[in-house]
Amino acid sequence: MSKHTPGPWKAVYVGCSDWDLNGPVTKEDWTLAAAAPELLEALKFYGSSCDATESTPCGYEGNLCCKRARAAIARAEGEKG
Repeated sequence: MSKHTPGPWKAVYVGCSDWDLNGPVTKEDWTLAAAAPELLEALKFYGSSCDATESTPCGYEGNLCCKRARAAIARAEGEKG
């Protein structure tokens, strides 16, 4: 079971080019945040398989996994998703 604070989280600009997480912050939260770049790259790699084929890589009807992956990537990159 995960020990991080359930989302949604909000990044807050605190000045001097620093950002902070808004809300309860635990060691597990920061560990998850530190892994975010690798998680995003893995999600992009997974998402690339969605574009390569008409089939659903995860087996769900309507490419639900692909839609969720694209929405998460867009949100991580600052777009609405």
